[in-house]
Amino acid sequence: MKNKINPNNPSLTTLPILLKITTILFLFSVSIQWVKSQNTQSFQISDSLKNKTYKELYKGLNSNYNDPIKEKIYATAYLNKAKNENDTIRIANAYSQFVSINNSKIAIKYCDSIIDLTKTLDHFEYPGYGYMIKGILSFNLGENEKALDNYLIAQKLSQKHNNIEQLLYIKNAIGDLKNLWGNYQEALDSFKSILRILELQNENKFQNHNRLYLRTLYSISNSYIIGRKYDSAFMYSKKGITESLLKNDSASYYNFVSQTGGIAYYQNNFKMTLDSLDKALPYEKTSNGFLNDHYYRGQIFRKQHKDAKALYHFKKADSIYNASNDVVPEVRDIQEYFVDYYKKNSDIENQLIYIDRLIYVDSIIAHNYKNINETLIKKYDTPKLLSEKEKIITNLKAREKKSSFTIFSLITLVIIILMLFVWLFKKQRVLKERFNNILLKEKQETVSKKISEKPSKELSDISKKIVKSVLLSLKEFEVSNAFLDNNLTLNSLSKSFNTNSNYLSKIINFYKKQNFSSYISDLRIDYCIEHLKTNETFRKYSIKAIAFELGFNNAESFSKAFYKRTGLYPSNFIKEIENNIN
Repeated sequence: MKNKINPNNPSLTTLPILLKITTILFLFSVSIQWVKSQNTQSFQISDSLKNKTYKELYKGLNSNYNDPIKEKIYATAYLNKAKNENDTIRIANAYSQFVSINNSKIAIKYCDSIIDLTKTLDHFEYPGYGYMIKGILSFNLGENEKALDNYLIAQKLSQKHNNIEQLLYIKNAIGDLKNLWGNYQEALDSFKSILRILELQNENKFQNHNRLYLRTLYSISNSYIIGRKYDSAFMYSKKGITESLLKNDSASYYNFVSQTGGIAYYQNNFKMTLDSLDKALPYEKTSNGFLNDHYYRGQIFRKQHKDAKALYHFKKADSIYNASNDVVPEVRDIQEYFVDYYKKNSDIENQLIYIDRLIYVDSIIAHNYKNINETLIKKYDTPKLLSEKEKIITNLKAREKKSSFTIFSLITLVIIILMLFVWLFKKQRVLKERFNNILLKEKQETVSKKISEKPSKELSDISKKIVKSVLLSLKEFEVSNAFLDNNLTLNSLSKSFNTNSNYLSKIINFYKKQNFSSYISDLRIDYCIEHLKTNETFRKYSIKAIAFELGFNNAESFSKAFYKRTGLYPSNFIKEIENNIN
């Protein structure tokens, strides 16, 4: 899919649909995908394939890339062979063959199965790869917060095994999320750092070096499109075409061809756009890709005042959206087109239908693309849509006799809204007071956070030398943020301090005035508060992702600890920070 930022018509500005095609390209380029078979019995391999090696079966799969039937036969043979030999790693590798056979909703279930299969392994690839692919599939489905959650888990596992290739893939995928959230320059910097690493490495260093290299070129071009730097975007897209041909990667080649057509559209080179779309269309496989093709054609014919052709392609694009129900920013333009079209043709019933659909699309976009409203210049914003909708409803009701029940209902609704507004206002004021108290409390605690060094009869059974050593270790422990380790226990910490858990517990209780559990929890919450105040990216994480980063086992325990410490839930605190910034 393609980006829709149009400098010549700001009312049609949108975020990039290119990110979806980027993800599809990634899915086809990744060599491992998890598919969990429900049949646990021994399988029989067909006579023509049962004696082939894994390498031969994999080669046969790749050579039949454009033949789904043969592709599935080879993938199944590979899986059967692995299951007959009860080889867990081979089974995991076999599941990867199904990536191009199943859609994202089915494939994401297979990811859960492969994670479950390999979760106890201490393996270079697994289960980190499963989490990474699940994140990509979630991104594909517009579930961006779930995508980030899985990327962060995969990142920790990859770092643990020093799997540089996986880390580069994850960094690239997180860059796609940054683009969607409006941080295109930050994403661009990440993509370029990946490209520099790949250009310094031998092509044989990573198994998927070439595909990751092409994906990164595509992502850089996409970021430049979002930033409206079309010359730079075109340069990287053309480089992608050249490299795709050199590396004999036809799927990437046609994706780059399609992308150059999109860039040409924003440069008002409509002939090049149509030529590129015509060239890439026969190799398009995704519903969003077909929607993108009709969208561009509709926009071009609309600008050329070829209304019949524009209507035809917008209807085709809208029918694809109705079938897939995948809300991408381009869908908003399509709904706007039909609102205008039916308004010009005085078809108020259909106009009302598309206004409702446009309001629905706005709500989905606002949820999935967090910062999109900062980068979109909408022809219709929600208040205007509601106003337009109200006018249409009024015109329709003018044909009928107004009833007292309708008037009473409207008055009741206004009263409810006013009451709700008052309630929300009071609630917001309470939250604001608690937020300010947190900031004040931080300042006060900074002053009083000194450790008492007066001798105590309670600690008379611990030598001063041990106490001093443990206190110094605790100070270093706090400064290094080692309390973020989710495997941290009193016993493990005491061992790292070269002391015993009884001594450590007594020292913490006396000098920190709290038990070990509360001490660790408060350190994590204080660390969280400081990062939420200063780190914009950290605030974009889901509550689950933040909890994981801080070392809590789940979002619920983190939220409870945060509330106990501050009197606010994390979501309320983040909202107050954003309000203050705005």
